[in-house]
Amino acid sequence: MTVKTSLVAAAAAVCLIAGSAAADPIADFYKGKRVKLIVGASSGGGYGTYARMVAAYLGKYLPGNPRIITQFMQGAASIRAANYIYNVAPQDGSVLGAVQRAIPFLPLYGKRGPQYDPLKFNYIGSINNEVSICVSWHTTGIKTIQDAMKKELIIGGAGANDTENFPAALNTILGTKFKIITGYTGVGINLAMERGEVFGRCGWSWTSFKNQKGQWLRDKKVNILIQLSLRKLPEIGDVPLVTELATSKEDRQVFELVFAPQVMGRPYLMGPGVPKARVKAMRAAFARTTQDPDLVKKLGKAQMDVALVSGGEIQRIVAQAYKTPKEIVDRARDSMVYKGKRIKAKITYVKHTGTITKVIRGGRKLQMKLANGKTVKTSISGRRTKVTIGGKKAKRKKIKVGMTCTFNYPGSGQRSKSVDCK
Repeated sequence: MTVKTSLVAAAAAVCLIAGSAAADPIADFYKGKRVKLIVGASSGGGYGTYARMVAAYLGKYLPGNPRIITQFMQGAASIRAANYIYNVAPQDGSVLGAVQRAIPFLPLYGKRGPQYDPLKFNYIGSINNEVSICVSWHTTGIKTIQDAMKKELIIGGAGANDTENFPAALNTILGTKFKIITGYTGVGINLAMERGEVFGRCGWSWTSFKNQKGQWLRDKKVNILIQLSLRKLPEIGDVPLVTELATSKEDRQVFELVFAPQVMGRPYLMGPGVPKARVKAMRAAFARTTQDPDLVKKLGKAQMDVALVSGGEIQRIVAQAYKTPKEIVDRARDSMVYKGKRIKAKITYVKHTGTITKVIRGGRKLQMKLANGKTVKTSISGRRTKVTIGGKKAKRKKIKVGMTCTFNYPGSGQRSKSVDCK
């Protein structure tokens, strides 16, 4: 080989090595892609609010800077979304899930519906840890958890989640007298309280409470009865922590298992088949997202807390839960079964007419100004909401700012049953 040939070969090798070093397979995969964030909760609640904020910033920190789009998939307290992510969604890193915190624990208790192994999910992290509360409406005369042990309190429930599991556990172990009316969405319970259909709510995340109805506390519309978590939140004040009320070691162990999900306040996860390198990249991007100054500032203004719980920590919490002695698991499972008569809510629909002032994401969300100056909002389902324009069936994307429309819905922030525009 000549000197000239050797130099050319060496130069080519250097270029090849440099090119290989510069290549980023994660960035190559995500560049130009749309990553779906499947949200197993209502768009107007705390899970939905956090998810939209995460979606707005996550792509900034993920190699390749993909666009993150949210897709709300309500149903069976996030079981529908979890089943989809585990069994149906592509396992390539293009789908991320935001599910309710009880999801990893449902199979432990033998709940029907889950078609997934919680130990095989790839947990990405949580944007905060949570303390939940139970509240009573100010007219009930129930001001403390001890009052709720003596007098029946009718509360709203939203399925097999914290809003029903937690008060059932309190009834079983502490002897409270919560009567659950089921069939609402999370936001729908708030409307039901304002209308006098129910008189309390349990398993309500503190951050969601502050964001949705913080003024109720300021205006003394509700009383906070108990803190539901493993650690007290000083901000809530002199309100008892649930574990403080346990009267035996076994009761305390049950409470510690029941309320373990609170630590992973708003969990994000990916399917079991996602390549490890992409899971690692998503975890790193998620962690950086939770530290973004602009995101933290915006959530702070909305009275929503940020406290990262890593994906690895969630993985350990779930693994530890599945090592719990059977007798404690059995007691915890039984405690969360509501023993009272199950009463289905009769959802009240109202009609509001006004002028459309904002159309979001192709008509998936609408904002409308009423004649009295009040602004109301609704979400539009592509399958479940009937949309008409000028009396003719239409797609939601055809709704435009300036149209006069009528929402037929339970109230502002809720999904419309029908929208009629002209």
